[in-house]
Amino acid sequence: YAMPRADDLPRFETDRTVTPCPHNPLGAKGAGEAGTIAATPAVVNAVIDALWPLGVRHLEMPLTPQRVWQAIQSANGN
Repeated sequence: YAMPRADDLPRFETDRTVTPCPHNPLGAKGAGEAGTIAATPAVVNAVIDALWPLGVRHLEMPLTPQRVWQAIQSANGN
């Protein structure tokens, strides 16, 4: 199927509202944080993938060095 082109869409207008944040002197709001939401689960999945051959199937978040080390030691029978 073909992707829609600009001339396939109806005419529309864009608008915006200005609502300053009352919690800082600039009135700025964060918008860049949305891109980092998936980073934490991705790291956890990578650690579990690395430990999968040892039999580790789950780790509680937040991952700490102690939790990862304990999972490795438990998997090794220590």
